[in-house]
Amino acid sequence: MARSKVRKRPNSSTGAGRAPGASARKRRGIGRPAAGEQCVGREALITRTCEMLTSLPPNKITRAEVARQMNVDPSLIRYYFRDRSALLVAAVERLIDAFQRLLEDELAQSDMSPAGRLRARVSALLKLNISYQFFHRLMIDELVKIDSRPAVRFTNELTHKGVTGYGAIIDAGVKDGTLRRVNSAFLFLAVIGMTEFFVNGMPVLRMAMAKDFDERLVAARYREFICELLLSGLKVR
Repeated sequence: MARSKVRKRPNSSTGAGRAPGASARKRRGIGRPAAGEQCVGREALITRTCEMLTSLPPNKITRAEVARQMNVDPSLIRYYFRDRSALLVAAVERLIDAFQRLLEDELAQSDMSPAGRLRARVSALLKLNISYQFFHRLMIDELVKIDSRPAVRFTNELTHKGVTGYGAIIDAGVKDGTLRRVNSAFLFLAVIGMTEFFVNGMPVLRMAMAKDFDERLVAARYREFICELLLSGLKVR
């Protein structure tokens, strides 16, 4: 696969031979980049945006900041993404793809029972949150508040798909007698809360466990803990 090429920002210093009083180069509009220009592609911009979510809260992620970190002209970002919401939706779509791959890997190692499928979903979401700690904050703090028809449609579809996924697990468990009927929307929200706060509450957990804290081992133990907690609560009474 050919590497994406980056169009660097023009040097702000005055070049030799520039006429005195010449105006600064005008910023390009949102039209197609000029033919022959070396430019970074849309996929590379999305990748960088996702990488930023590993260390920056969503409100710090703007088209201008992505351009600055990629060292490209902001006009390039405006060409690929008509507004900030379009960039954020593209980043979430990429992260959802990552979640799906994690889920497929977890399911491949499970027995595909309702309990096994629930464990796989919890484990995949926990891994995603560990890698991208601001993923759910991006959804809650940004996307659900954006007054954009594509963003609203996307978040509605994503939420419906998540709730439906948990509902299918509960239905299968009720059918084989291993799980009781619960509200799948509540289960959906509970899993998000438990997996997200593991990362955001890490400083507290680190203090609580002191010298016994090993992030990798603790993550595995926490996954088992919340899975057992959920499955115990979902057992037929």
